[in-house]
Amino acid sequence: MQKIKKILCATDLSDASNHLLSWGVELCLRFDASFSVFHAVPPPRGSVAMQIEFERGGEKEEMIAKAHTKIEKLMERFDIKWDFIIAYGDPVLEAATAAKKIKTDMVIAKSLGLSRLQQLFIGSVVGSMAQTIYRPLLVIPPDKSPSSGLTLKITNIIIACSLTKSDVYLKKYALAFSETFNAEICLVHVMESPVADNVSQIPSGHYDEAQRRLEENVSLRLGNLMPARTHILHGVPGEELALYAKRHKIDLIIAGVDDHPGRLITSTTAALLRHLPCALLTVPIRPS
Repeated sequence: MQKIKKILCATDLSDASNHLLSWGVELCLRFDASFSVFHAVPPPRGSVAMQIEFERGGEKEEMIAKAHTKIEKLMERFDIKWDFIIAYGDPVLEAATAAKKIKTDMVIAKSLGLSRLQQLFIGSVVGSMAQTIYRPLLVIPPDKSPSSGLTLKITNIIIACSLTKSDVYLKKYALAFSETFNAEICLVHVMESPVADNVSQIPSGHYDEAQRRLEENVSLRLGNLMPARTHILHGVPGEELALYAKRHKIDLIIAGVDDHPGRLITSTTAALLRHLPCALLTVPIRPS
């Protein structure tokens, strides 16, 4: 089981910050972890001259001071020890630098709830964070935030299993959340067609029989990962997992991303970040 002792909360100090900090604080209390609030003041868009003027004219220091004051104001209602990191630069890159520097066990951030069209043209901040931050990233959806009073509940967790060795990394975090929140874990795999050769060989015989045997093989492999409920879906993995999460009131999905430099978000995780039916924990994994 993975220990979570340091949590870094990356906030843009928007109106959604209260909800995000509520999640972060309760996770901190549940895991008995230290809590750091991170914010990056972005440089102005435009020419190099405009940026130099911004930095030398005092605006940079003023924005940093305002961010400090706002963070303190937001944290007034929480009776915990905390610290903060305020950086200047690209929010995603600076968050990655801060996470590496303090060796945080988990970064949490909130989705802005952009439409697919908006994500197509301007990109997704949390998608960029999942590709850049070399730490597990917990993404909170815009419509799944606890109200004031710390009422965070995680009762149903699914692991998006790929039937590779990387599933072991996801299992460690699933167990950590399951033990902390007394939550139930379900192992879910989505079967695509044609099936990849490294997953299983389709046996001979009629299609229905072959499909049944294939599902039995997948179920066996899921069961070998850990004792838990298993479920097999059919279709496009990201889309089917999102639909399953909505239908079964899942609170947390755990999925993987590659951990090498310039790593890639798997198509499944990328789709889940777009749909975000519930909280999503992306975990760096070593390619098997």
